[in-house]
Amino acid sequence: MVTYDNAHKLAKSLKECDEYKEYKKLEEQIAANSETKKMVVDFRKRQFEIQSAQMVGQKIEDNKIEKIKELQEIMMKNPTVSAFMQAEYRLSQMLSDIYKIIGEALDLNFDKDEDEKKADKQVEEIDEGK
Repeated sequence: MVTYDNAHKLAKSLKECDEYKEYKKLEEQIAANSETKKMVVDFRKRQFEIQSAQMVGQKIEDNKIEKIKELQEIMMKNPTVSAFMQAEYRLSQMLSDIYKIIGEALDLNFDKDEDEKKADKQVEEIDEGK
């Protein structure tokens, strides 16, 4: 049970950290504006579709890439959305770092190099419009 107690302590610590608080504050602001919320949800949906297709090796249609780029440009012009996306990234990065620390401590043999290469390639393809 000590392991679960520690997991609950970690969760409590995460809920109290600045990254989480900022993310939740901005998430509430996004949710309060139906038009902004719809834009963020649409962007995430399109982003997920592209990432899912890439993971299974499907070619992404150029119009889908252009549409998500346009949507991203529009979103980043909105200060609240831009701040939210940055806060989400920081929180996600922190959680990823914590997972990495746990994985390394447990000597889990994930093929980190290959996974990192795939993730980097996906990001580059999205940025380049492939």
